[in-house]
Parts: sequence; C-alpha cells; structure tokens
Amino acid sequence: MSDKFNTKASASWREKIRHAFAVDAPGPAEPTDTQRVVVEKLLSKIVERGMAQPAGIFLESWRPLGVLTGQGMQALSPFAGILLDQNAWKEVADYLDKRGAIAWMLQRMDEMETQREGKMHASKNNPPSAPPSQPSV
Repeated sequence: MSDKFNTKASASWREKIRHAFAVDAPGPAEPTDTQRVVVEKLLSKIVERGMAQPAGIFLESWRPLGVLTGQGMQALSPFAGILLDQNAWKEVADYLDKRGAIAWMLQRMDEMETQREGKMHASKNNPPSAPPSQPSV
C-alpha cells in the first residue's frame, strides 16, 4: 500500500512541475486576434514609410533579447499610457513575451513589403491616363 501511495504522490509532483521549464516551440509564434490587429497596424505603418529594412535589422538584432524586450515594455507600460494607447502597448508587450514573436513579425513585414513593392511596380507599368485636354476657344 505504501508503494501505491508513493507512486501517486510522485506522479502528482511530476505532473505539477512537468511544464515548469517549458519554452515555446521554435519558429514563428502566432499572435492572438487582438495582438494580430495591433502588431499588423504597427508593421503596416513601418512598411508604408519605407522603413521595413531598417526595422528588420533592428528586430533581427533584438531577437535574442525578445522576451526581455517584452518584459521591459511591461515595466514601462504605466509611462507609455501617457503618450500611447495603453491597451495597444500591452498587446505588443504580451506578444513580444513569446519566443517566436520577432520571427513572425519579420516574416509578416516581408510579406507586406512584397505586396507594397508589387503595387508600386504595377502603378509604374500602368500610369493613370491623363484626362483629355480641352480645346481652347
């Protein structure tokens, strides 16, 4: 009977700490729906301004410290609420706490940049037609 009790006790102990040191799966981390809206809005503003390449270099250099960046943003959130939307700040900070957040952001920013370049290329090849000139009287 004592063996049976020890097995249950050790199993419950093991069950409790099974995921104590678990980390996120490698690769890009998918954001939640609310995080996706905020992060994609941020990325689209970066791409619209033509800053995708410098932002990509910045994010790539911060990849090893991504989780610390998210936690730093959490610590600064009371001050950020003065200047920015605090809910958006919190969503980005929560997302950056995930291990693969920066990888997903880089991938999504590349997709947006490719779409932007495609639109620019299409508009260069098909310039808008000039309105017909009116004859002077």
